[in-house]
Amino acid sequence: MNDFSKKQCGAVLFVALIALVVMMLGVLAMYRSVDSATGVAGNIGFRQQGVAVADVGVEFGINWLSTAGNLEGHRAAEGYYATRSFGLVNDDILTLDWANAALKLADQNGYELWMVIHRLCNEIGPPTLGSCPDSGSTINQGSVKPGEQLATGGLAPLYRITIRSLGPRRAESIVQVISY
Repeated sequence: MNDFSKKQCGAVLFVALIALVVMMLGVLAMYRSVDSATGVAGNIGFRQQGVAVADVGVEFGINWLSTAGNLEGHRAAEGYYATRSFGLVNDDILTLDWANAALKLADQNGYELWMVIHRLCNEIGPPTLGSCPDSGSTINQGSVKPGEQLATGGLAPLYRITIRSLGPRRAESIVQVISY
């Protein structure tokens, strides 16, 4: 044997094991990165689907407003409130007790839909220009919702329709629409 082979004494094996451990850690890091990215992409997809499903609730709310009748008082069982902040703290929709204050609509593709409608007035009763913001559009008597009183000057009050969708992986989306 020559002197060169006697001096190595397994150094190559030691370096190869270290390289193998480093490669294994790199593979684990890449796996976690890809797994996290896939999870984030999936969560974004569930949230976007929740927004799309909430459109069903918005359409329901608009149809409900057009056929609801008298909208001068609260109708809690139907998720309707004649004042802007009923059930809210500081007008923050995130403080609403959805289970007790909103109307649960039918499930849509694995998503629960909840609806609440607030008339953007400061007090219950007939809408007045002093207590209700209006749509800014003059409406004629024929376009008034059944049972609704025209505000002074023939202006219609505004309504805020809020839809909350809850889906897989705790995906939550809240969509709001202002209507008159």
